Parts: sequence; structure tokens; C-alpha cells
Amino acid sequence: MISSVIRFIRQQVDQKHTRDIMVVFAIQAFALLTSLSISLLITNILGAAAYGAFSYGFSWVNLVATFSCMGFEQLALKEVPAYRAAGKSDLIRGLFRFSMKRVLTVSVIATLMMFTVSWLIQQPADEMLRKGLWLALPVLPVTALINLRFAWLRSEHWNTLSQLPDKVIRPAVFLVSVLIIYFIWKESLNVWLVILLSAASILLALVIGNYFVNRRVISTIAEVTPVFESEKWMKTAFALLLVNGVYFYLSQLQIIALGSLRGAKDTGVFAIASRLSDLEGYMLFAMNVVLAPIISKLYAEKKMEELQRIITGSLRTGFIFSIPVIALFLNYPTFFLQLFGDEFGEGRLALMILTVSQIVNFGTGSVGYLLTMTGHQKTALQLLFSCALLTTVLTFFLIPSFGINGAAIAAGINNILLNVLMAVAVYRKTGINSTLLRFK
Repeated sequence: MISSVIRFIRQQVDQKHTRDIMVVFAIQAFALLTSLSISLLITNILGAAAYGAFSYGFSWVNLVATFSCMGFEQLALKEVPAYRAAGKSDLIRGLFRFSMKRVLTVSVIATLMMFTVSWLIQQPADEMLRKGLWLALPVLPVTALINLRFAWLRSEHWNTLSQLPDKVIRPAVFLVSVLIIYFIWKESLNVWLVILLSAASILLALVIGNYFVNRRVISTIAEVTPVFESEKWMKTAFALLLVNGVYFYLSQLQIIALGSLRGAKDTGVFAIASRLSDLEGYMLFAMNVVLAPIISKLYAEKKMEELQRIITGSLRTGFIFSIPVIALFLNYPTFFLQLFGDEFGEGRLALMILTVSQIVNFGTGSVGYLLTMTGHQKTALQLLFSCALLTTVLTFFLIPSFGINGAAIAAGINNILLNVLMAVAVYRKTGINSTLLRFK
């Protein structure tokens, strides 16, 4: 049994795209371990409430930054591979210039509006959460630009370079800076300083990432006269924005709702449970980073058998690496949660619920990208809006009575329902079986 598994992995890793996935996964694993190390420091030194303020502020920043991109990062993944194959460098140059101006403008306006509204109405009511939000908001435009410009690298298949600044350099610098403060000026370490250090590391990631973007992408089209298809881009980007935006809304909904309804401590406990459950999904994220432009290219070329083979092989390889994490979290949830402090043991049931739902998420594969990268954004959007409405109602209904467990139930139901429905839609629209349950 073991030898057959090893042989299967070797066969898959021989394929270039699978090697790319493994490299991206290694980068994601490093980012996650570094992030968990930082979380351990914050929670054990400053407590659950402080971590709740930290998570709440950056959850809002990441959510609004996603909407500020207006779908242009997803548009690059969809259109640039096709433009490059057709030799349309002028359209690539035009798309980059067009999207850059709009994303920067919208993200700055969104930052100013959010701060003004929060300051005027003094929300959220919890002062710690409110102050954490205010300190995190200035990096909203930086986060939006990271999402946009790093997508340009992915669209040109520079998958490793697209991940290095934000997933390796940023968390490493953040961790080292927190450790320096802890060992040299321990009495000065508080959640506000931690938020500022995180913001500085995000800015550094953008600076370094811009170097990669300019060297690997912009330099290849610097002398090209840009051509614009503004109306087409806006229409397609808007549909992609709604899909990606709703996805990200669903990923941040429970943390934001807990912050509004239950306060900083419950927010912190759930944030840790959610982050741990994400461990098993990091291979799926690595797959999506590599596969998104490949899906677009192969589908446009009508190479359906090759696309099916790549999807199935990558998913099965990834699932093998996720099995140990799933088993550990289902059998020893309290142990892993209490590494962050005794008060985090309250998230035991929440972690188990989220882990089970993540199994379904992984088992159905890259359904979102399979719909959006093949031109079926409308179907994806219909399913997302239906599930988002149901999940929002469940979240605000269950949290007042069941706290973090209610949040986990709502998130779990969304994960299972949305991914199963999307897997069915992918098969009906494209003929591709995105799931692990494929035997031919």
C-alpha cells in the first residue's frame, strides 16, 4: 500500500505543473508555519482578546481590498494567458495600465471612507476591535495592489515569484521583528505594535514584489503601445469581482460577525480554530495558484482530456498530503488549540466542524476556478449569492445562541453546500469531474 502511494506521487510529480504545485505548497506551508508562530506569540503573551483585535482589523482590510481590486486580478488570470498565446502584447499592456489606475484610486477612497464612518459612529462598539481596525486600515491600498500585481506574475506562470514576497519574505520579516521586540523591549510589546509591524511587513512585500513584476512582466511589454478594451474588461471584471468578492466575504464573515456580536475574545478563539482548519486546505490553495491560468489555456484550446487528467492527478496528490492533518485535528483538537493558550480550548468543537467541512472542500476540487476560468462566471455567481444569503442568515442566527460553535456550523454548512453544488455545475457545464471520486 505504502509503496503504491509513493509510486503514484512520483508519477504525478514528474509532471511540471505538479512540481509547481509542490513548490507553491512548500511556500504556503512556510507562510502558514510562520503565521502560526506569530499567533502563538500573540496569544500566549497578549491573550485571545488581543489576537481577536489583530484578526478583526486585517479581516476587514483583506475583505475590502479584494473588492477594491474590482475583479481585475481575476481578469488577468483569465485573459493574459490567452492574449500571450495570440501574441497580443498591446492588450496585455493596456490591461495592466487600465487596472492599475482604477484599483489604486478605489482602494484609497475605500480606506478613507471606512475610517471616516468608523470614527463618526464609533463602531465596532468594542474599543479594542475599533482601534485595531483603525491601525490596520492604512495598508488596505497596499494589500489591493499586492493582490493585483502578484496576479500578473501568476498570469505569466511565474508562480513561485508571485508567492515569495507575500508568503515568505513578509511573514519572516514580521516574525523576526516581533521576536526582536519581545526579547529586547518586552514591556513595549502590545497588540497595537504588532499590528503596525504587520503593516510594515506588508508594505515591504509590495516593494519587493514590484521589483519582480517590473523585471519579469512589465519589462517584456515596456515598449509596446497599449491597446484598451475598456468596456469588455469592465464587464468581465465585474462578474469576476462578484464571484471572488463573495468567496472572500464568506471566508471573513464569521470573524467579522463574532467581533460585532460577541467581542474580541470569541473572535480570537474562532480565528485560531479557523486558521488551523485551513491547514488541510493549503494544498488546494497551492493547486489553485498554479492551475488557474492552465485551466483557462487548456479550455480555450479544447484540450479537455488533458485538463481532466491534470485536475484529477493534482487533486489526488494533494489529498494524500492533507490526510495526516485531517486525522490529527479530528482526534486531538484540544491539544492543538491549547498550544495557543488554555482559553483557546473552547474552540474544540468548532475546529472539528471546520475540519470536516474542509474535507468536502478539498474533495470537490478547484470548482470556483473551473467555472470562472471557463467562462461560466454567471453560474458561479448564482450559486455563491444563494449560499452567501443562507450563510449570512445562519451566522447571525446561530452566533448569539451558540457563539463560536454557531459560527463554525454556519461556515461548515456553507463549505459543504457551496462546493457540492459547484462540483455538479462544473460537470454539467464543462464535462469535467472536479472531485476525488473519479475512477476512469
